[in-house]
Amino acid sequence: MHTATKRTLVAAAALAAAGLFASLPNHGTVQARGIPIQHHDVALVDSSDILGPETTFDTTVFNDVLGSTGAEEQFYNSIVAADGATLANTLLDTDGASPVYSGIFNGAESRLFEGLFVDTLASEDQVNQLLGVSTADSQTAILADLTGNSFPLPTGGVEPVVGTGFDGDLMALANADFAEGYQDLLGYLGSFTGDLGGSTDILTTLLGDLTGGTAGDGLQLLTGDLGTLLTDLVSGLI
Repeated sequence: MHTATKRTLVAAAALAAAGLFASLPNHGTVQARGIPIQHHDVALVDSSDILGPETTFDTTVFNDVLGSTGAEEQFYNSIVAADGATLANTLLDTDGASPVYSGIFNGAESRLFEGLFVDTLASEDQVNQLLGVSTADSQTAILADLTGNSFPLPTGGVEPVVGTGFDGDLMALANADFAEGYQDLLGYLGSFTGDLGGSTDILTTLLGDLTGGTAGDGLQLLTGDLGTLLTDLVSGLI
């Protein structure tokens, strides 16, 4: 290529670059003239668009399982209809609970579902904040979901407080629910085995499946036969 041609191409490229640079906003010049630049934080979402439907969903799910006409109550009454209240209370080991259906399997079913519910609330808080909901708004709404769908705290369980550590407190509460529910279930199996007069073939297998996960955290307890049990109870919700 001739030297003159090269110079022409270089000059053209330089002019194009200069034109592009001139078209860009010149912040330095604006600031030098004393014109203020305002920065506005724009919320990703309106909190009410997420928190309102979320609260409705949480309440609906809780009531559909543990409410006065939920899956738990329907399951209990189906046993009563088939075998009568006295035998139903013995088979399910309701242990004088009030309301009576909340004592199914020595209270294990209620407690384990509560653990799942609380664990889900912790996940909801994390998702809310990722979507742009403020920490205070998200945690305040979730705490209201927890206390509004009231149930007795497990032994050693502490109600979380809005602020640092909120999600960790929720997960600790969920694990306390799982641990107590697991012990309730063991109590049920022991009571039921006694009622059967020592016929333990099937129950021993079930107990072995359940105790296989005791070294892990609360979520690992919800496996195998116990997972099938909870699935059966809530299958009508899906």
